[in-house]
Amino acid sequence: MMARPSCVVLALLLLAEVSGSAEGASNPGFVARITRKGLEYAHRYGIATLKKELSTVNLPDFSGSFKVGWIKSVSYEFYRLKIHRFELRNSDLRLRPTQGITASLTNNYVSVSGNWKVKKAFITLDGTFDVRVDGISISVSLNLGKDQSGRPTASVAHCSNSIGHVSVDISGSLSWILNLFHKRIENNFKNILEQKICEMVRKSTASHLEPYLRTLPVIAMIDQVAGIDYSLVGAPQVTSQVIDTPFKGEFFGRNWRSPAPFDAPPIRLSEKQDHPVYFAVSEYVFNTASRVYHQAGRMNFTIQNQHIPQDSPIRLHTNSFRAIIPQLARLYPNTELELETSPESAPFLMFTAGNVTLSPVIDIQAFALLPTSSERKLLFELRVTTNISATINVSSGRIVGSVTTGSKLKLELKHSNVRYFNVDLMEAILNYYALHTLYPSLNALGPVAAGEPAGLLLRHGLLHLASPPAFYHHEQSLRRASLCLCQGTPTSTVWSSTSTRTSCSWGPTWKRPNTEEE
Repeated sequence: MMARPSCVVLALLLLAEVSGSAEGASNPGFVARITRKGLEYAHRYGIATLKKELSTVNLPDFSGSFKVGWIKSVSYEFYRLKIHRFELRNSDLRLRPTQGITASLTNNYVSVSGNWKVKKAFITLDGTFDVRVDGISISVSLNLGKDQSGRPTASVAHCSNSIGHVSVDISGSLSWILNLFHKRIENNFKNILEQKICEMVRKSTASHLEPYLRTLPVIAMIDQVAGIDYSLVGAPQVTSQVIDTPFKGEFFGRNWRSPAPFDAPPIRLSEKQDHPVYFAVSEYVFNTASRVYHQAGRMNFTIQNQHIPQDSPIRLHTNSFRAIIPQLARLYPNTELELETSPESAPFLMFTAGNVTLSPVIDIQAFALLPTSSERKLLFELRVTTNISATINVSSGRIVGSVTTGSKLKLELKHSNVRYFNVDLMEAILNYYALHTLYPSLNALGPVAAGEPAGLLLRHGLLHLASPPAFYHHEQSLRRASLCLCQGTPTSTVWSSTSTRTSCSWGPTWKRPNTEEE
């Protein structure tokens, strides 16, 4: 009676391109888990879809014959069948561990109207009819898997159905002849339905569901540099409670594509099932993205005076570096400087329990912008190392995270064309820049990346995915930074988790304002 009874199951496949990791499959970059609550959502969606389908479905014609005394065999045909009314009374969607999904409809009702025609030799009679079918039960089991392209597959593993009662009411010219044999017609109608339902299920799966799954995209282009492969990496892993969907989650270059030289770590999801869907993302996704953008040169940045805050006491100018590199101002008086930064290698994230750690190694080249020409003069090269950690949590429906530096920026002089200079003082300057320029820059990217009102906020060492009012709720957990200033020149940075005060080995102390003062 239904052209697409697999719609109940299709809802689940639309919710998550169902799959799971099988033995021998590579680890996924990210995993989506559907719980019983998610299954209930898919069930409701499937029933709504099925009702919509049933209101427009075209039922197949059927025909038969019967004997009428001396007239002998008479052929009849029922055609232009249309569902007039239907009731989906009971339905269920269950998981079949290690195999797939079972969708069932029980004790349902449908009424169908249409036209009939009887032929005997050159005589043709016709009219209309109404059929009421009660106690319809259907059970369909689908095996779930994946094909070689990483797309999900679904095939009918089992189908059964039963019909409780069929009642046929025939009207039209000489319809009394057919009504004499209505029992035989009803039984024939019932037998045909029981034969056709599962045949229609298999046909619908083969002609609608399977072709649709073969068209699902498994690659998306992010920008002009990178794309992401989110094909499935294993056959379905189904338990009695959950379905896991493992995606590859690998970034690749649009102009080149080579396998990542590292493997994705195993992903172990929590056993909690409070929500319909859970997502788990490993560092593999971020690290493949870092590799691609690093190879494309998109992690190289040029820092100029225009990028320095106007109120900063330090400018990219030879006069600002007089105390650190006295000979620089003599060699290039009143000359602007320019810094080029690039990571030595693609910076990789490392996830541990409750923490995200990043340990970049960055090369910095300093140039003097000669006022008499467009030429730049290389002054020196530095290697910068640091360690940054973030703790991510969820509070009041918002993702929040505290960002701390596992260590200050550490400098190493790789090469100098202006002889030796005080690297420790330069280190203090870069720490000042990180505090007053780098963090505000990340903060400015937050609302764009995360969207409002749950924007990404990075203020005074605290990372938020929250609306601005939520920031102050977490103020007590801040790690505060204070910067020592000596004669207007930053000399060292002191981190403290308990106090906003700091101390200097010499000179006056500059203190960040408290929350009340802000």
